[in-house]
Amino acid sequence: MTVDHAYGSTTIEAEPKSIVTLGLSDQDPLLALGVAPTAVAPWWGDYEYATWPWAQDELGDAQPTVLNGGVRDDSNPPIEEIAELEPDLIISLYNGTTKEQYEQLSEIAPVVVPDEEYTNFSITWQEATRATGEALGREEEALELVDELERSFADIAKEHPEFAGKEAIVAERFEAGESVVRTGNDVRAQFFSQLGFTVPEAIAEFKPNDAGEVYVPDERIDELSKDLLVWNAGFSPEAKKTVEDLGLYRDLPVVRGDDVLWVEDEVVSGAFSWGTILSLDYALDEMVPQISRTLK
Repeated sequence: MTVDHAYGSTTIEAEPKSIVTLGLSDQDPLLALGVAPTAVAPWWGDYEYATWPWAQDELGDAQPTVLNGGVRDDSNPPIEEIAELEPDLIISLYNGTTKEQYEQLSEIAPVVVPDEEYTNFSITWQEATRATGEALGREEEALELVDELERSFADIAKEHPEFAGKEAIVAERFEAGESVVRTGNDVRAQFFSQLGFTVPEAIAEFKPNDAGEVYVPDERIDELSKDLLVWNAGFSPEAKKTVEDLGLYRDLPVVRGDDVLWVEDEVVSGAFSWGTILSLDYALDEMVPQISRTLK
């Protein structure tokens, strides 16, 4: 089979038996298709085999290697460690794999990266699932999984007509003095879009980068005041106090109206951030009731 992608095409001559996943969440669609990876790249969360609770059942008794001792380094993939594992397929989808890295990895085994429109951490969960299925020769099965989850989103949107057309902002805090707003193909933005919300493509004059991130300085935090403001903070419990101590923040209409949702539970925040075929079911179950209560 030949898989076309951003850097050309990759030929996979036989059904792969030993697969290394390099993207932040690439193991999830693989596990959803009943295949355990030989090795995975770490992202965040202190879970054995870099596998979060929503994917433990699918992992079963498998014990994949967590590459680079569990320390992520996007600029330097552990080429030698991967070569020692002798994989027959490398999947790097939710990632920022460069052409040079692709060529290095291709000397070890066939490598599958996204199509041009989904490079640099912008792949959707639908495309990540489909592309993984294609690499395994099981694209039809993968698309059935996608259809099933999309029906779940559609059913929830019908059950909650109050979501339709409301403008939602998904924000996070990493550095002092600014907030990151998720837009475009980002999994967190798409989560709300699929529930019927409108998610802005840009915030005032601040334009998103290639990863769909908009950096909004604290002096312009008023631009985050829409119908619903969602803070994804499970990875940074200190963020809530930091944000709420900002003078401008307390007077925002969205704050005064109590239309702010803080996603503080680590696993819920993780499921929302991973945004995979496996994690989204969990995120829907946990977050939709909270969203509905927040909007009243």
